[in-house]
Amino acid sequence: MAHITIETGSPTLCMTTSIHVVSPVESGKPPDYTLYLLHGAGDNASTWQRLTTVEQYAHQYNCTVIMPEANRSYYTDMTYGLNYFYYITQELPKFCSRLFQLNEDRARTFIAGLSMGGYGALKCALTYPGQYAKAVSLSGVTDIRKRIHDMDMPAGMVKEMQAVFGPELDIKPDQDLYKLAETALAQTGKLPPILCCCGTEDPFIEMNREFAAYLRQSGSDFHYVEGPGAHEWRFWEQHLETAFDFLFNDKTQEE
Repeated sequence: MAHITIETGSPTLCMTTSIHVVSPVESGKPPDYTLYLLHGAGDNASTWQRLTTVEQYAHQYNCTVIMPEANRSYYTDMTYGLNYFYYITQELPKFCSRLFQLNEDRARTFIAGLSMGGYGALKCALTYPGQYAKAVSLSGVTDIRKRIHDMDMPAGMVKEMQAVFGPELDIKPDQDLYKLAETALAQTGKLPPILCCCGTEDPFIEMNREFAAYLRQSGSDFHYVEGPGAHEWRFWEQHLETAFDFLFNDKTQEE
Protein backbone atom coordinates (compact mmCIF):
# COMPACT_ATOMS: atom_id res chain seq x y z
CA MET A 1 0.00 0.00 0.00
CA ALA A 2 1.08 3.55 -0.67
CA HIS A 3 0.12 6.45 1.57
CA ILE A 4 0.63 9.70 -0.28
CA THR A 5 0.28 13.23 1.06
CA ILE A 6 -0.11 15.86 -1.63
CA GLU A 7 0.32 19.59 -1.15
CA THR A 8 -0.83 21.27 -4.33
CA GLY A 9 -2.04 24.61 -5.56
CA SER A 10 -5.71 24.65 -6.49
CA PRO A 11 -6.90 27.03 -9.24
CA THR A 12 -10.42 26.87 -7.81
CA LEU A 13 -9.44 27.60 -4.21
CA CYS A 14 -6.59 29.96 -5.15
CA MET A 15 -4.40 28.45 -2.44
CA THR A 16 -2.39 25.38 -1.52
CA THR A 17 -4.48 22.50 -0.22
CA SER A 18 -3.86 18.97 1.06
CA ILE A 19 -4.99 15.63 -0.33
CA HIS A 20 -4.29 12.33 1.42
CA VAL A 21 -4.40 9.17 -0.67
CA VAL A 22 -4.07 5.48 0.11
CA SER A 23 -3.72 3.18 -2.86
CA PRO A 24 -2.70 -0.41 -3.55
CA VAL A 25 0.50 -0.61 -5.55
CA GLU A 26 1.40 -4.28 -5.22
CA SER A 27 -0.11 -5.39 -8.52
CA GLY A 28 1.81 -2.84 -10.54
CA LYS A 29 -1.34 -1.66 -12.32
CA PRO A 30 -3.91 1.03 -11.48
CA PRO A 31 -6.46 -0.03 -8.82
CA ASP A 32 -9.91 -1.06 -9.98
CA TYR A 33 -11.97 1.41 -7.89
CA THR A 34 -11.92 4.96 -6.56
CA LEU A 35 -13.51 6.22 -3.34
CA TYR A 36 -13.68 9.90 -2.44
CA LEU A 37 -13.82 9.97 1.36
CA LEU A 38 -14.87 13.27 2.96
CA HIS A 39 -13.98 14.44 6.47
CA GLY A 40 -16.24 16.10 9.05
CA ALA A 41 -16.18 19.59 10.55
CA GLY A 42 -13.18 19.97 12.83
CA ASP A 43 -11.23 17.27 10.99
CA ASN A 44 -8.95 17.48 7.97
CA ALA A 45 -7.67 15.42 5.05
CA SER A 46 -5.54 13.22 7.31
CA THR A 47 -8.15 12.17 9.86
CA TRP A 48 -9.64 9.13 8.16
CA GLN A 49 -6.24 7.61 7.60
CA ARG A 50 -5.04 8.38 11.15
CA LEU A 51 -8.10 7.22 13.08
CA THR A 52 -9.54 4.29 11.11
CA THR A 53 -8.52 1.13 9.28
CA VAL A 54 -9.46 2.56 5.88
CA GLU A 55 -6.08 1.51 4.47
CA GLN A 56 -6.92 -2.15 5.12
CA TYR A 57 -10.17 -1.83 3.19
CA ALA A 58 -8.41 -0.06 0.33
CA HIS A 59 -6.06 -3.05 0.09
CA GLN A 60 -8.86 -5.62 0.39
CA TYR A 61 -10.92 -4.09 -2.42
CA ASN A 62 -8.08 -2.81 -4.62
CA CYS A 63 -9.40 0.72 -4.24
CA THR A 64 -7.71 4.11 -4.30
CA VAL A 65 -9.13 6.21 -1.47
CA ILE A 66 -8.86 9.99 -1.95
CA MET A 67 -9.31 12.15 1.14
CA PRO A 68 -9.40 15.88 0.29
CA GLU A 69 -9.28 18.95 2.51
CA ALA A 70 -12.45 21.03 2.81
CA ASN A 71 -12.00 22.88 6.12
CA ARG A 72 -15.44 23.79 7.57
CA SER A 73 -17.03 24.62 4.22
CA TYR A 74 -19.87 22.08 4.28
CA TYR A 75 -18.64 21.14 0.82
CA THR A 76 -20.34 24.23 -0.52
CA ASP A 77 -19.46 27.12 -2.80
CA MET A 78 -19.46 29.52 0.13
CA THR A 79 -21.19 32.90 0.19
CA TYR A 80 -18.14 34.46 1.87
CA GLY A 81 -15.36 32.04 1.16
CA LEU A 82 -14.13 29.48 -1.30
CA ASN A 83 -15.82 27.28 -3.92
CA TYR A 84 -15.33 23.91 -2.26
CA PHE A 85 -18.22 22.16 -3.98
CA TYR A 86 -16.81 22.92 -7.41
CA TYR A 87 -13.37 21.88 -6.20
CA ILE A 88 -14.55 18.52 -4.86
CA THR A 89 -16.80 17.59 -7.79
CA GLN A 90 -14.88 19.07 -10.74
CA GLU A 91 -11.24 20.00 -10.11
CA LEU A 92 -10.30 17.20 -7.70
CA PRO A 93 -11.43 14.25 -9.88
CA LYS A 94 -9.63 15.62 -12.93
CA PHE A 95 -6.44 16.28 -10.96
CA CYS A 96 -6.42 12.84 -9.30
CA SER A 97 -7.29 11.06 -12.53
CA ARG A 98 -4.24 12.54 -14.23
CA LEU A 99 -1.96 11.87 -11.28
CA PHE A 100 -3.03 8.31 -10.41
CA GLN A 101 -4.41 6.96 -13.71
CA LEU A 102 -7.75 6.33 -12.06
CA ASN A 103 -10.43 4.20 -13.63
CA GLU A 104 -12.99 6.90 -14.48
CA ASP A 105 -15.85 4.48 -15.09
CA ARG A 106 -18.82 5.74 -13.08
CA ALA A 107 -19.60 2.18 -11.99
CA ARG A 108 -16.23 2.09 -10.19
CA THR A 109 -16.40 5.50 -8.52
CA PHE A 110 -17.88 6.03 -5.04
CA ILE A 111 -18.21 8.84 -2.54
CA ALA A 112 -18.64 8.72 1.24
CA GLY A 113 -18.18 10.88 4.31
CA LEU A 114 -19.05 11.42 7.94
CA SER A 115 -21.03 14.20 9.65
CA MET A 116 -20.39 17.33 7.55
CA GLY A 117 -18.74 14.98 5.07
CA GLY A 118 -21.85 12.79 5.02
CA TYR A 119 -23.80 15.84 3.92
CA GLY A 120 -21.10 16.55 1.35
CA ALA A 121 -21.12 13.01 -0.04
CA LEU A 122 -24.90 12.97 -0.42
CA LYS A 123 -24.89 16.44 -1.93
CA CYS A 124 -22.30 15.41 -4.53
CA ALA A 125 -24.13 12.20 -5.45
CA LEU A 126 -27.57 13.83 -5.64
CA THR A 127 -26.30 16.79 -7.67
CA TYR A 128 -24.32 14.60 -10.08
CA PRO A 129 -25.99 11.17 -10.00
CA GLY A 130 -24.19 10.24 -13.19
CA GLN A 131 -20.78 10.75 -11.59
CA TYR A 132 -20.90 8.31 -8.64
CA ALA A 133 -22.09 4.70 -8.57
CA LYS A 134 -22.94 4.74 -4.85
CA ALA A 135 -22.83 7.11 -1.88
CA VAL A 136 -22.48 6.59 1.88
CA SER A 137 -23.22 8.93 4.78
CA LEU A 138 -22.09 8.09 8.32
CA SER A 139 -23.83 10.24 10.94
CA GLY A 140 -24.44 12.78 8.21
CA VAL A 141 -26.17 16.15 8.36
CA THR A 142 -29.13 15.06 6.27
CA ASP A 143 -31.28 18.14 6.97
CA ILE A 144 -29.13 21.24 6.62
CA ARG A 145 -32.03 23.55 7.56
CA LYS A 146 -32.38 21.93 10.96
CA ARG A 147 -28.64 22.01 11.47
CA ILE A 148 -28.14 25.70 10.80
CA HIS A 149 -31.14 26.67 12.94
CA ASP A 150 -30.09 24.56 15.92
CA MET A 151 -30.76 26.78 18.94
CA ASP A 152 -27.87 25.15 20.84
CA MET A 153 -25.29 26.04 18.21
CA PRO A 154 -22.45 28.20 19.63
CA ALA A 155 -22.32 31.80 18.41
CA GLY A 156 -18.99 31.21 16.68
CA MET A 157 -20.43 28.36 14.67
CA VAL A 158 -23.40 30.51 13.63
CA LYS A 159 -20.91 32.96 12.10
CA GLU A 160 -19.27 30.08 10.25
CA MET A 161 -22.63 29.00 8.88
CA GLN A 162 -23.34 32.56 7.75
CA ALA A 163 -20.04 32.59 5.88
CA VAL A 164 -21.07 29.38 4.12
CA PHE A 165 -24.79 29.93 3.51
CA GLY A 166 -25.18 33.72 3.76
CA PRO A 167 -26.08 36.13 6.58
CA GLU A 168 -29.79 35.17 6.50
CA LEU A 169 -28.98 31.45 6.50
CA ASP A 170 -31.25 31.05 3.52
CA ILE A 171 -30.71 27.56 2.14
CA LYS A 172 -30.88 27.32 -1.65
CA PRO A 173 -32.43 24.30 -3.42
CA ASP A 174 -28.99 23.11 -4.55
CA GLN A 175 -27.90 22.95 -0.89
CA ASP A 176 -30.95 21.04 0.39
CA LEU A 177 -30.66 17.24 0.14
CA TYR A 178 -34.43 16.83 -0.06
CA LYS A 179 -34.69 19.25 -2.98
CA LEU A 180 -31.70 17.68 -4.70
CA ALA A 181 -33.22 14.21 -4.40
CA GLU A 182 -36.53 15.51 -5.74
CA THR A 183 -34.82 17.13 -8.72
CA ALA A 184 -32.69 14.09 -9.51
CA LEU A 185 -35.72 11.81 -9.39
CA ALA A 186 -37.66 14.13 -11.66
CA GLN A 187 -34.83 14.30 -14.18
CA THR A 188 -33.57 10.71 -14.18
CA GLY A 189 -36.24 8.66 -12.42
CA LYS A 190 -33.76 7.17 -9.97
CA LEU A 191 -30.95 7.98 -7.57
CA PRO A 192 -27.60 6.28 -7.09
CA PRO A 193 -27.78 3.58 -4.40
CA ILE A 194 -27.34 5.29 -1.01
CA LEU A 195 -26.48 4.04 2.46
CA CYS A 196 -26.96 6.12 5.62
CA CYS A 197 -25.76 4.95 9.05
CA CYS A 198 -26.31 6.71 12.37
CA GLY A 199 -25.89 5.92 16.06
CA THR A 200 -28.91 5.84 18.34
CA GLU A 201 -27.19 8.26 20.75
CA ASP A 202 -26.15 10.63 17.97
CA PRO A 203 -27.68 14.15 18.02
CA PHE A 204 -28.38 13.73 14.29
CA ILE A 205 -30.40 10.53 14.71
CA GLU A 206 -33.84 12.07 14.17
CA MET A 207 -32.87 13.89 10.99
CA ASN A 208 -31.34 10.66 9.68
CA ARG A 209 -34.51 8.73 10.44
CA GLU A 210 -36.62 11.36 8.71
CA PHE A 211 -34.35 11.38 5.65
CA ALA A 212 -34.47 7.58 5.55
CA ALA A 213 -38.28 7.65 5.60
CA TYR A 214 -38.31 10.19 2.78
CA LEU A 215 -35.99 8.23 0.50
CA ARG A 216 -37.72 4.94 1.22
CA GLN A 217 -41.09 6.31 0.12
CA SER A 218 -39.48 7.60 -3.07
CA GLY A 219 -38.78 4.05 -4.20
CA SER A 220 -35.04 4.67 -4.40
CA ASP A 221 -32.33 2.08 -3.81
CA PHE A 222 -31.77 3.29 -0.28
CA HIS A 223 -30.45 1.53 2.82
CA TYR A 224 -30.45 2.71 6.41
CA VAL A 225 -28.53 1.20 9.34
CA GLU A 226 -28.57 2.40 12.90
CA GLY A 227 -27.16 0.92 16.07
CA PRO A 228 -25.66 1.79 19.45
CA GLY A 229 -23.25 4.70 19.28
CA ALA A 230 -22.76 8.44 19.47
CA HIS A 231 -21.19 11.02 17.17
CA GLU A 232 -17.73 9.53 17.56
CA TRP A 233 -14.95 7.60 15.89
CA ARG A 234 -15.79 4.28 17.54
CA PHE A 235 -19.09 4.26 15.68
CA TRP A 236 -17.52 5.40 12.41
CA GLU A 237 -14.77 2.79 12.56
CA GLN A 238 -17.33 0.08 13.25
CA HIS A 239 -19.51 1.15 10.33
CA LEU A 240 -16.65 1.67 7.92
CA GLU A 241 -17.01 -2.09 7.41
CA THR A 242 -20.75 -1.57 6.83
CA ALA A 243 -19.92 1.06 4.22
CA PHE A 244 -17.41 -1.09 2.32
CA ASP A 245 -19.79 -4.08 2.41
CA PHE A 246 -22.42 -1.88 0.80
CA LEU A 247 -20.06 -0.42 -1.80
CA PHE A 248 -18.38 -3.64 -2.87
CA ASN A 249 -20.56 -6.56 -1.76
CA ASP A 250 -24.08 -5.08 -2.12
CA LYS A 251 -24.66 -6.15 1.46
CA THR A 252 -26.21 -4.27 4.39
CA GLN A 253 -27.77 -5.26 7.69
CA GLU A 254 -30.65 -2.82 7.94
CA GLU A 255 -32.38 -2.19 11.25
